[in-house]
Amino acid sequence: MAVPCVFYDRAVSSALRGFPSRFPVRDDDRRPWRYRIVSAGSRVVLRAIFGRDLDVRSLSNMTDDGPLLVVANHLSNIDPFLFGGFAPGAMFCMAKRELYRHPVVAWVLGGCNCYPVDRGTADRWALRTSLDLLSSGGRVLIFLEGTRAATPGMKRAEAGVGFLARRSGARVLPVALWGSEGALGRGRRLPHRVPIEVRVGEAFTPGTGAGRGVDQAIADVIGHRIAALLPERYRGVYA
Repeated sequence: MAVPCVFYDRAVSSALRGFPSRFPVRDDDRRPWRYRIVSAGSRVVLRAIFGRDLDVRSLSNMTDDGPLLVVANHLSNIDPFLFGGFAPGAMFCMAKRELYRHPVVAWVLGGCNCYPVDRGTADRWALRTSLDLLSSGGRVLIFLEGTRAATPGMKRAEAGVGFLARRSGARVLPVALWGSEGALGRGRRLPHRVPIEVRVGEAFTPGTGAGRGVDQAIADVIGHRIAALLPERYRGVYA
């Protein structure tokens, strides 16, 4: 059981209408009811669409103990629902701030343990929130490249991933997924049935140091760990 983690940021909640003023919504390491409903709905919908073509058995092997930084490659908008629907226990996840424009969506995302991040900037609130969650024994999901890859090949890892790993001292769990780009790639509105697979690696603790160069080096180490789990054509810059 993770140590309870409760903190407030009224500036964020007032700037994003609908986002809870108290985040996380629960402080007992259990899923809020919004999280449970969205998780169950994700499982039903994904199984209905993909059937046996969806191989997420590896996610059942994920530890529900923290602190843990879960890092994955990113190919499709389906990817977060794979984790939310099939990964055990409660997890936290950054999501781009643009998704929180509508108050109802912000309210649902906040109840699903998702918190906003300004992409392309050093978002101090998002980084501090991530470090607070990890220091309290939580599990935080982050996508290595910061955004979806336009092609199946991996892009260079964001240095911020290395920063979180270094500053938190948390174990890193590499996760690889592929096929989802064919199911719901950029520009598609409706999913297409294709094989999707998720593979979970071994948790490890990266080295430590200081400075942006070290953060990028740690992020690249994580990138290589993820690439080793992927089919060759998906490895991109980490081939």
